[in-house]
Amino acid sequence: MSQDRNVRVLHGSVYINLPLKIKRITGHVFLLYGIISYTNFYNSLFFVDESLLASNRFAGLGLAALIPAFLYAILQTGLSEELFFRGFLTKRFITRWGFYKGNLMQSLLFGAIHGLMFLSTVQLIGVAFIFVATAVAGYLVGWMNEKLSKGSIMTNWGIHSTANLLAAVMMMLI
Repeated sequence: MSQDRNVRVLHGSVYINLPLKIKRITGHVFLLYGIISYTNFYNSLFFVDESLLASNRFAGLGLAALIPAFLYAILQTGLSEELFFRGFLTKRFITRWGFYKGNLMQSLLFGAIHGLMFLSTVQLIGVAFIFVATAVAGYLVGWMNEKLSKGSIMTNWGIHSTANLLAAVMMMLI
């Protein structure tokens, strides 16, 4: 029986020794997820009336809304936004202006679209905070997309979908 050197058993538990690059990607994913979660939490507490959030459609519905929330988070918002911003715009902007300027341009557009959605309903300071928070998140996921995931949107799609799904589940259980 051959033993894989990347898998070891200690006290009945199996541990997988991941390559350093995978560990770095995982660390960046958790860091980015924490930033996005914090900014969404901060937005909902101080600037945005929860009834204005897209995830509000699941408010108070309990677990009966789990499948619609799953579809909303993964397909309607996560996949569509990642395909457009990181899969389409980022690639074109980077080709035209180089990585740093191209990624900055897509992130500013990402932040502007999210901020402008609240322009008529939220104070200007709230719109500015939403713009900055989503632009920073957009820049980070653009960087992850191009530098860590070799241009694949799969990691970003997972992060975006998870953040949206958690927001929807929190609304379901309120």
